[in-house]
Amino acid sequence: MSSLSNACTLKLNNFEGPFDLLFYLIEKNKIDIYDIPIAEITEQYMDYLSAMQQLDLEIASEFLVMAATLLHIKSKMLLPSVRTSEGDEEEGIDPREELIIKLIEYKKYKEFSEYLKEREEKWQLVHYKLPEAIPDIVLEEELDVSSEALRNCFINVMVRYKSRMNDVSNKMKRILGQEKVSLRAKIKELLGIISKGIKVCFSQLYNTAVRSRLEVATGFLAVLEVVKIGRANVEQETDFGEIYVTPKQTGE
Repeated sequence: MSSLSNACTLKLNNFEGPFDLLFYLIEKNKIDIYDIPIAEITEQYMDYLSAMQQLDLEIASEFLVMAATLLHIKSKMLLPSVRTSEGDEEEGIDPREELIIKLIEYKKYKEFSEYLKEREEKWQLVHYKLPEAIPDIVLEEELDVSSEALRNCFINVMVRYKSRMNDVSNKMKRILGQEKVSLRAKIKELLGIISKGIKVCFSQLYNTAVRSRLEVATGFLAVLEVVKIGRANVEQETDFGEIYVTPKQTGE
């Protein structure tokens, strides 16, 4: 515990919150953020809190909330997996999912803050000259400029201005025009259709003549997901033939 106490003495002041400490432990142990060994991380996190108490440091409430969250996730991970009537393990929601999403967001903002810090340090070396008043220029002679000369001057300025413009309007239209199709919405749509107890032909449901390729592809994924969770069966009598989706009856 002495080495851990020394680590806390040196590192604790850099932790701005529980996610900072948790992220430090993940990087220190070179852990895949998408597959966190929750028991190991929880043990190390609790060791740090214990070391903080031994050093008579005040523990902020958010650190204790994170500790309770880790213990809750650990307890869920220790529960036996639920088995179906056929004896297969039922896939449920990973208890670590919400924590992983928050850690990924925290990593993104942490990296961006480091980038802003580097920019601040860089631009601290830049010095600006304060504006000075421009002295009035008194012309002894009036300039005789024709309207035609002013017109030509204006046209030349506008041509140079347009040539320097970075027109991103087309790029923005392409970005904003990207179609957004939700797999979750397609699954909900398909479940609503088969809940009526009817047999559905996939090509009629997602016809490429009226649906985009992205929507048809997402619809096919939705069919696979509905079959995976046991809500429907699929039939295809011949290769590349019609695909029929049939609602699965209770007890099948």
